[in-house]
Amino acid sequence: MCIGVGVLLAMSGCSILIPQYGLTIRQAVVDAEYTGPDYASNPVEITESACGDEIDCVEAWSTDQADYYRFATRDKATEFAEGLADGAQSHFIVMDFAGKTGIDRVDQEAASCQLRGVHFDHEGPCID
Repeated sequence: MCIGVGVLLAMSGCSILIPQYGLTIRQAVVDAEYTGPDYASNPVEITESACGDEIDCVEAWSTDQADYYRFATRDKATEFAEGLADGAQSHFIVMDFAGKTGIDRVDQEAASCQLRGVHFDHEGPCID
């Protein structure tokens, strides 16, 4: 019975079976300890104001480098990321660089690389 349920969940694309599913922005970005510079400076949780009818996210944070949004599914994250003029996606988390002035693009790419490194998702450039 358990094997059948597991196969059914895997075939249905159930997000809970994906290792990165439970990784929060707080864990991956805000509280993460990296060697090197801090590419998530001045983090502020914006979940209450950012997630809702317009953006169907479950968690959101703003830093000097980007706004981060976490979604319940990768499909929702991809849909949101595809609508951005300037951003990057790593599994369930999307970075939006729009409106971040005075920040070096190299720092934004480094922030994206750090996030993708946490998610074991670093293939090619860090900013799509």
